[in-house]
Amino acid sequence: MTSTIKLIIIILLLAITPATAQDWSSYAYGEALCGAVSCLTGSDAAGLNPAGTALADWSAGIGYNDRFMMKELSQKSAWITMPVLGGVFTPEFNYYGFSLFNTSKASLGYAKQLSKTICAGINLNYHNVHIDDSPTNANTMSGDFGIICRPTKSLTLGTYIRNISNSQYSGSDTILPAQIQVGAAYSFYGGHVICIDIDRNSLIHGITAHIGIICQLRDNFRILAGVSTQPITVGVGSEFEFKGFALQFAARRNQYLGWIPAVSVCWRRGADKDWK
Repeated sequence: MTSTIKLIIIILLLAITPATAQDWSSYAYGEALCGAVSCLTGSDAAGLNPAGTALADWSAGIGYNDRFMMKELSQKSAWITMPVLGGVFTPEFNYYGFSLFNTSKASLGYAKQLSKTICAGINLNYHNVHIDDSPTNANTMSGDFGIICRPTKSLTLGTYIRNISNSQYSGSDTILPAQIQVGAAYSFYGGHVICIDIDRNSLIHGITAHIGIICQLRDNFRILAGVSTQPITVGVGSEFEFKGFALQFAARRNQYLGWIPAVSVCWRRGADKDWK
């Protein structure tokens, strides 16, 4: 397959899934939940709702997914959470694509617990698009904002806005979507959690729904599953923790384009903070 034909195929696939290609990080936790992530807190919230990292301790992680089993559509991510200056800073980097066409995003987030029941956070992002043989790269800046509250011991509510400034790339036809997502998570006996989210993306007509389930089977092992709409996507995953490290696996299936396997490795200095 020549480079030109391969590039055409990649661009067509990107056109089919424009709003989901870069909105999620590649971390297996969010992939398994199919995007039902607005209420996640601690290190697992890195790259998702920026407010969630307010409850994270020192941690670092890397993630990889192989979108639709094509390495040219793979995504790589890396992040660090750093609790300093009364809050938590989270530098993060995402790379998506291959040598002929790729996008990257470098982010710096800051999150803080404002009260016993409320956390808030922001991200500042630098986006870059590279197209082979293009004389210039397209780039732009964007901002994200999120808030999470816990009105009761069992119920958590969350919302976040991506690209709150509605920024667009300069010198490129590539569109940077704006998105608002809201959700609720309910925890019940044994540490199990059910998450329900809806979102509105500027590149998708109508509302997308996400449902995720986290089953805490042992102190160091959990199973995750999720489903989302537009198009119908299902996901499963697991997380195993051992001596400060967490290994996460996930597989998500798009009803039209196939499977997206993902793996993440995370180190945590200590346990994520609980609401106080």
